[in-house]
Amino acid sequence: MRLLSAGASGAILMGLGEGPLRTKELTERVPGYAPRTVYRYASKLTELGVVERHEEPGVPSKVVHSLTKPCGRELYELVEAYAHASLTRLPNAQIDAHDWGSLGLLADLWESGMIEALNVAPCSPTELAKVEHGLSYHQVNRRANLFAIGGLLEEMSIAGRRRAYVLTDKARRGMALIAGIGRWRRRHIVPEGLTGLTPREGGGVLRTTLPPVTVPEYAGKSFGIEIQAENVAGGNDDAVWASVKPDGVVFTHPEPQPEVDCRVRTGVAKLVDVILDGSPEGLPAEGERHLLDTCLSRLHAVLWAKPPALEPVAATAATDGSGL
Repeated sequence: MRLLSAGASGAILMGLGEGPLRTKELTERVPGYAPRTVYRYASKLTELGVVERHEEPGVPSKVVHSLTKPCGRELYELVEAYAHASLTRLPNAQIDAHDWGSLGLLADLWESGMIEALNVAPCSPTELAKVEHGLSYHQVNRRANLFAIGGLLEEMSIAGRRRAYVLTDKARRGMALIAGIGRWRRRHIVPEGLTGLTPREGGGVLRTTLPPVTVPEYAGKSFGIEIQAENVAGGNDDAVWASVKPDGVVFTHPEPQPEVDCRVRTGVAKLVDVILDGSPEGLPAEGERHLLDTCLSRLHAVLWAKPPALEPVAATAATDGSGL
């Protein structure tokens, strides 16, 4: 995600999504960047196994860049689907440079572990500084401000506190990309048999994405999803416990619930597939499985349907060539 957010990487990926391009054509498809910058980031994508270079014979020889199959093509399709649902397009159909930059902020927020604390309740900078991330209070405070500027956190006032932060819908929808990259890693990066996300990470994605879901027909109901470690290096089992408020909003519990109306035990790979594909029927469930099916189906719609607010905006030119 940091690579996609940096420089011309994301624009190169999207430019090659339409088909192979010669070097000059690629630089023209990625405006706002010097050719040398495009070459550098294309090389980084090549090292990752997303882009391949083919040299055509001739005088002078010509280099053609294309997405690798299936690795590069699958990453492109994931980012394209996420961009359609959650990023802003310019009038020329390109993704806004600020939205590319937000992917790096989302990666920082995910890696910091602050999302877990914010899933439980609004947090002040002091409370966020207590999360096990190795950051000082001043570093946390600075990052929280950056996350707020990037639209991932929203500042609010709570009685008895000067300020606190809550996750925004933008941050919650960003978990769709986290889940997608996890599956992409499982298929193309990590050794066969391993999952791209640990159970704790898969559970974190689910805990973060469930609150925007509403199922008023199941008010008062509850469910639990226990996530098995499977073949995960350093991963332990995790579980997500959730209930439906009287108004139909789904909320998650930080502690296990002794009794629920529906219970599922599954592996993290299957859970990620359900989040991405919206097909919960394959999950083995005990109890009222229609409750779970409805929640997960609507979760998929929340993550992948484009909100009306994301309309094309006026194009702006990058002045420093960074794209940020």
